[in-house]
Amino acid sequence: MARTKQLSDETVLEAVMLVIFGKGPREFTLGEAGRAAGLSAGTLLQRFGSKQGLVIAALELANRRNFAALDRLPEATGAEAIIRIFVDRTPGPEHEHLVSDQLLWLRESMADVAVNAVSRDYFVQFRKALADRMPVMAIPADQAVLLVEALWHGSMIQWGIGRDGHLRAYVERNLRRWFALAGASPPSGGAG
Repeated sequence: MARTKQLSDETVLEAVMLVIFGKGPREFTLGEAGRAAGLSAGTLLQRFGSKQGLVIAALELANRRNFAALDRLPEATGAEAIIRIFVDRTPGPEHEHLVSDQLLWLRESMADVAVNAVSRDYFVQFRKALADRMPVMAIPADQAVLLVEALWHGSMIQWGIGRDGHLRAYVERNLRRWFALAGASPPSGGAG
């Protein structure tokens, strides 16, 4: 095992994130996380206080990265820009199997106030970035964003049940249909 002081918290979290995010916030063990980081479970407890403390620290690191990604979003506006943002955030063919893991996080976010607060922080910023890029619609942009986000999440669940083609193509097709229905139809390119 590596000496504790030689590894920054960020380095440790980098190593354990795959375990935590891959198995779910309740399903992973501190032993598994420790092995991934080259530390003992006891050392993880010393550094992060508890299993939940480790989960929260990993989510906060993920948020910092996600906030930085939001800052790098293209300034483009309109339906096509929104579709690209959501498609880019949808797992590609090599990671489609991870969609079911997101349901573990949804369950945890609904059940755990601390996890929910960290998750909510990201989605508040994500929704604001999207609202700034929404096309003019019959309803305010912040409300339209909630509907598009609901469609995105729902599309991933539907795809997981039916496995109709590749996930990104399925999501893109549904988003294009929604914007067409809402009267803000993007160009007909992409999956149809």
